[in-house]
Amino acid sequence: MSTIYVEELEIYTILGITAEEREHKQKILIDYWLDVDISKAMLSDDIEDCVNYRTINKKILSVVENSSYNTIERLLGILLEVVLGFDGVSHAKMKIAKPGALRYAKNVSITAERSA
Repeated sequence: MSTIYVEELEIYTILGITAEEREHKQKILIDYWLDVDISKAMLSDDIEDCVNYRTINKKILSVVENSSYNTIERLLGILLEVVLGFDGVSHAKMKIAKPGALRYAKNVSITAERSA
C-alpha cells in the first residue's frame, strides 16, 4: 500500500454560522492522504494504472467551491465520501483548516479518516 498526499489545497467557500461567514467566501486549507495500491503503476508507467490525483483534486475543488456548510465537520464528512468513491482508494485521511476562525490562533482544523 502507498499513500498519495496533497498538502494545503487552498479553496474559497461559504463555511460558518455567523451572518458574515454566510455572506462572504473565506479561505480553507485542505490536506489529504489517500491509501492506494500503486504496484501495477510502478511496473507499467501507464496513467490508466494510477489513481489519478488530478481528477480527485478537481472533484474536491468543485464540491467545495459550490458548497455552503455551517460546519467544518459536515464538509469533512462529504469530502471523505467523495474521495472514497474513487476506484483504488481504500482509505482516506483529511484535514480541513479554517484560518482566522479563532482570534489569536493561526488556524482551527479538524482531521478525520475513513475506509472504503
